[in-house]
Amino acid sequence: MATGPRGTPEYMEAIAAENGRPAFMVTVLTMYNDAEPAKAMTYYERCAAARRRGREVYIHTSCQPLSFDFTLEEPYLLYSHDAFDRVKAAQPGERKRIYMDSAFRSRFRENLREPKQGILFYGDWSKIEKEGISVSALAKEAGKDPLDYFFDLPVDQQLIGKLFQNNDAGVAPLLKHEQGVVALSDAGAHLIYFCDAGFGLHFLQHWVRETGTFTLEEGVRRLTSDPAAKYRIPGRGKIETGAWADLLLFDPARAGISGMTRKKDLPGGGTRMLRQPVGVHGVWVNGVQVHDGSDYLAPPQGPGQVLTEFSA
Repeated sequence: MATGPRGTPEYMEAIAAENGRPAFMVTVLTMYNDAEPAKAMTYYERCAAARRRGREVYIHTSCQPLSFDFTLEEPYLLYSHDAFDRVKAAQPGERKRIYMDSAFRSRFRENLREPKQGILFYGDWSKIEKEGISVSALAKEAGKDPLDYFFDLPVDQQLIGKLFQNNDAGVAPLLKHEQGVVALSDAGAHLIYFCDAGFGLHFLQHWVRETGTFTLEEGVRRLTSDPAAKYRIPGRGKIETGAWADLLLFDPARAGISGMTRKKDLPGGGTRMLRQPVGVHGVWVNGVQVHDGSDYLAPPQGPGQVLTEFSA
């Protein structure tokens, strides 16, 4: 369940108690955030307490920074601040005029001083980047307040907000926690803004090879048999006799993902964000190769199976 602030671990525990099945929660409140560095871990510990009471509640743990590609024409990651009610109600061509209004900027400063629960941006301008350089650094160089520098930018300026899961020291304990499961990809849900596809390859690249936070063996387990067991998916996650032959062949010294690229192929000329695999030599589904590391193959008959049965 995408829970938000109302779907607490205790709420999810009640669901698990009622149906006798594991419950999984997804919310930015369980992601590491420098503004409230201890908050995410409290959710994991509350889930651990539920497990000790015999109810399984797990958290989908993102292994890569939650990044947002946006412009001031469509600043969706700021909409939870009430200063932006005016912006949401305005036509795109009217938004620059609102941004130049001192009353709007004053209201937004008030929002940042007293942030509401569940918002995305807490006012740390080092987490907003223009062409790879933080707004805080650019504002300092220009001799401006970061908020004023930000709203003085052209409304079509491409920006990236790296707002959650962006501190390795804070994220590593969450990834290691027994109540977490490495997951959470918005590979399609917000594809015009960002692409989280390939989080497993990022896990192998960053958390196994680059930082050594996990051994290769443990990293593979956390991406395969661990989620299969927690989701109760039979016959998956292990290479053994009788299991489905779902396999990934990769080079541990190179495995990873590319940076984001744009492709204008959506209906109506829309643009989406894409990422490509690195160091992958093939993907097999039930023993049939479906990807050669560079492109998808077209087997004569789809080898996949719809999951309709789960283990007790």
